[in-house]
Amino acid sequence: MSLVLKTRHLQIFLAVAKAGSMQHAARDVGLTQPAISKLIGELERMFGAPLLDRSKRGVTPTECGRALMERAQLMLNDLESTKGEISAIARGAIGRVRIGVLPVVETSLLSRTLLALRKSAPSLAVQIEDGTHPALLGSLRRGEIDCMISRFDVGAADQDLHIEKLVEMPLSVVASPSHPLTHAKQVSWSELARYPWIMPRLGAPIRAVIDQQFSHVGTVPPVPTIESTSIRLNQAIVAGTDMICLMISDAARAYARSGQLGILPVKFSSRPPYIGVITRSPQVSHALATFLAALRAQCKTGR
Repeated sequence: MSLVLKTRHLQIFLAVAKAGSMQHAARDVGLTQPAISKLIGELERMFGAPLLDRSKRGVTPTECGRALMERAQLMLNDLESTKGEISAIARGAIGRVRIGVLPVVETSLLSRTLLALRKSAPSLAVQIEDGTHPALLGSLRRGEIDCMISRFDVGAADQDLHIEKLVEMPLSVVASPSHPLTHAKQVSWSELARYPWIMPRLGAPIRAVIDQQFSHVGTVPPVPTIESTSIRLNQAIVAGTDMICLMISDAARAYARSGQLGILPVKFSSRPPYIGVITRSPQVSHALATFLAALRAQCKTGR
């Protein structure tokens, strides 16, 4: 008998794999255990391989089952995304795009892009999610977001994703307007090492930039007093203390214009990281292509 793969098969399989028990999964999805077993059996016949190891203690995914778990979640998320896009189109929009963005790059580039889209594509529905780099990458791989705007080092790559470098991300060292170094004509990295710092965590591209700068002048990088990538939180702390932090220049200039921060006259010896956009494939939906075209245009117009 020829069996047809249905979304119900995938939903039930994921429920069983995550619950670790046919009985618990049956309770979670509101089906009987025999019905669950029947659907799992159909799925295993379709793929021609055992997907679950069964024992008295419950069930665990086989190697084939673990491969299906990742793909099944992606397929279901893609289907849900397509339903959302069709619903948006039915309401008069040209589609929907879900954008993941790191707080450190949530600056004027994105806001300018969204404002430009309000003029060129006002019916495009946009959903913004922020988070950490690992969390957003996971969401992208699972199909929960359509693209991710991130910063990364020159040469950074991820083989299973499509990465497009857009523009270098200039950085500035900032301090309180009343900081002793704010009005200096030139500040060295060795002088900066004497003050407490707010830095991103180890492994973050901007943290690597800071460490490289100190190492370049033969100074041991200071141990950060606070580790944070929140631009707004960092500004609030720096403005009221003698602490120093590195900030994307867009945000630093905006705070400096309003008198909330001072930009220190520090020279950088290395190129800054890039801002880029990451997608699962070079082939994208019309909605995502519309957003990416606007993003590229804003990168070309400059700051």
